[in-house]
Order: sequence, then C-alpha cells, then structure tokens
Amino acid sequence: MKKNFEHINSNNLYKRKIALFSLLISIILVIVKITVAYFSNSIGIFSEALNNSLDIVTVIITYMAIRISSRPADKDHTYGHGKYENISALFEIIIISALSFFIIYKSIQRIIYKNFELNLNIYIFIILIISILLNIIRVFYIGRAAKKYNSFALKAEFINYSSDILSSVIVIVGLYLASNGIYMADPIASIIVSLIVFALSLRLSIKIVKNLLDYVPKEITENIINILKGIGEIKSINKLKLHEVGNIKFINLEICLNQNFYLSQVEKIKEKIKSKILKRIPGSEIIIDTKSLPSGGDVEECIKEIVLNQPGVKNIHNISVYDINKHINVTIHMELDKYLNLEKTEKLTKIAENKIKKRINNLKNVYIHIEDSKSSEEWNDMTVKSNELISKIKEEISTYVNPETCHNFTVLKKGNLYSLAFHCRLNKDLNVKKAHFIITGIEDDIKRKFKNIKEISIHVEPG
Repeated sequence: MKKNFEHINSNNLYKRKIALFSLLISIILVIVKITVAYFSNSIGIFSEALNNSLDIVTVIITYMAIRISSRPADKDHTYGHGKYENISALFEIIIISALSFFIIYKSIQRIIYKNFELNLNIYIFIILIISILLNIIRVFYIGRAAKKYNSFALKAEFINYSSDILSSVIVIVGLYLASNGIYMADPIASIIVSLIVFALSLRLSIKIVKNLLDYVPKEITENIINILKGIGEIKSINKLKLHEVGNIKFINLEICLNQNFYLSQVEKIKEKIKSKILKRIPGSEIIIDTKSLPSGGDVEECIKEIVLNQPGVKNIHNISVYDINKHINVTIHMELDKYLNLEKTEKLTKIAENKIKKRINNLKNVYIHIEDSKSSEEWNDMTVKSNELISKIKEEISTYVNPETCHNFTVLKKGNLYSLAFHCRLNKDLNVKKAHFIITGIEDDIKRKFKNIKEISIHVEPG
C-alpha cells in the first residue's frame, strides 16, 4: 500500500511539473503576441494573444486541480479527489468556448465594418513561427503525460494547445494572404480557428460529462466479464459495478463460487481475479465479495448449509439419510429458541423443508424434529459438592474397571437432572470393540443405579 501511494505521489508530482512548464510557455507567448498584435493591428494575432492569456488562467486551474486530486481518500471523499480534475477540465472548456464565440463576434464585426488595416513585416511572421515551435514542444510533453496518466485536465490542455498550433498556422496563412491584398483572410482565419477550437472542446466536454455521470464504456464491462468467465472456480457473477474517479477505476464484484472452499483458498482465488483484471486494466481498485453454493455431492453438508442459514435456527444434529428405491428420506433434529411459538416454528420449518427439497432432486420426504436449543448456561457445576456421589459411582463401576483409574470427574446439574463426565483407564491392549462394550456397560449401570443422571460421557485412556 505504501509503495502504491508513493507511486501515485510521483505521478502527480510529474503532472504538476508539466502544468508549471505549460504556465511558463503561456506567459512568454502572451507577452510576445500582445506586442505583435499591438503593432500589426491583426485580429488574428489579437485572438491568439487573448487565447494565450486565458491559457494562463486554465493552466493555474489545472495545476490547482492536480494538487487537489492527488490528495488521498478521506471521510468526505472515500473514492479520492480525482473528480476535481474533471471539474477543472470542464471549466476550462467553458472558458475556451466563450473565447471562441468572442473571437467569431469580433471577426464578423471587422468584416462588416471592413476594418482590414494591418501593419505587417517579416519579423511578425518569424515571431509567430517561433511561438508555434514552443507550442509543439509543450503539446508533445502534455500529450504524453495525458495519455500515460489518463488525466482529463491534461487532455483538455492538450486540445487547447493543439488548437493553438493549428490557429497559429491559420493566422499566418491569413496574414500572408492579407499582405498580398486579400484582406478578409485575417478575420476569416480567426473564425475558422474558433470553430475548430469549439468543435474539439465540445467533443471533450461530452466525455467529461459522461465521466461525471459515472458512464463507463461497455467494452470495459464486457472485458471484465470475459476475464471472470475464464476462471473455473467462478460459478456466476451476481454483481459488477464500475466507478471511475480521475484515472482510477473502482471495480466492485460479487461472485458465486462453484463449491465451498477454505478461507485460504478463497483468498487465492481473489488474488488470481485481481491479477488478471489488473493486467487488462492497470491501476484499478478491486473489491470482491464471494458467495458459496451449497455442496451438491454431500447431502448432510447441503442440509446443514441450508438449515443453519435460516433465521431462528440455533443448531441441528442427528441428521439421518435413508435410501428408498432411488429416493431418499431425511430426518433432522432442529434446535430452536425455546420461546418461539408453534405458529412461527411451523413457518420456519416449512421454509427450510422447501429449500431442502428444491436443492436435493431425489428427495421424497423431510421430517424435522424440533426441540429447544441446548444452553450451557442453564447447567450448574456441582463437582466440588459431589464427592459422595462420585465415590458411589466409583463403587458401582468397580466390576468393570479399577475405580482408582477413574479421574477428572465433572458433575453438572440442571433442575433435578445431572450430567456426568470423567476419564478412566483400560488395558492398552484392548481393541475398540471391547473397550466400547465395557464403557457401554458402565454407562448402563450408572443410569440404572442413579436415575437422575441422564447424560454420561466417558473418555477412555490406555492403562
């Protein structure tokens, strides 16, 4: 993240240097052209001087916009400040367009009143040619920066100064024709230049307005969809939203994966998606939300995923699946809030049943057994006060196991019921079947002797 931020700062520093370089060129051109316009009385050169004077304003606007747009995202601008470049570019285009209409007005006025008096010499042409060369240098660097950083502010500058070159050429041609007796060439050249500038400005303003309205070309969306379709782990694309701020595209995805993956696997899939998109759309910010499909192959896992996602369900257990003539029956024990009434319980179980039937094609019947959820807080630990009970239990099981090997007793009480758990040691050479037979005998004898003990858990250790 730090490396990325440093890269962004480096880019914006370069853009600011370009803007300052452009400002210096504009100041030089304004001074030169105002002087030439004054001595030559040319409306064409005057329009050029006025254009370059407004260039100073637009360069300052661009410079300030780049400074603001380079600020990192904050609480007021969670997507960053990139839109300031768009606003500055739009404002610049409005100024350029207004200038174009003003020059057209002055040119028509000169044609109507036939005010064609000019004072021309070879030095004026040399100065104008030098100004063209300066503008060519400026356009080269601004055009390269605008393309590299996809900056609307620099694109507006590129159009502005490209039109300056064209207008300077047309003005020179107009002045040359005027110097040879075709006096209307000067104002006509100004009108042509202004119309070209206005047309270019209108074209860019449409792009800027589209960007401000969050328009993204459909080719970009289709490109991302094609990338996602080529990733085998993705089952479907639920949502795809794009938002462009400055030269950064924010891509928000919600995808459904083909199966349940471990969290580490999901993160690897996300990284693969981001890597593939960034190759096509560099500099993007990508947010991915993943959903998982219920498991198709494992009926029990499928049921767990469906039922446990139902609101109000605390837990499920004792899932039994019965194969019956190519169909299956399912029984489920569902734990619910003990205060839930039967009417709401019936609605909840019906919803769960319908979802299970929809998911499992060969399902015939679903039987849901409801019970109140088990809560560990309702049991009281009576181990310390149960020494007499523990001694009696040890005496009772002495026919199965050495009582001295039984330890780590825990006695829990809820109302008049008890839950018992303890460790005992058996011969290490016994197999599982024999060990289980002994443990079952111990449990049965304890329950027969002590009626209030309803739950018993015995952990076997090798002795």
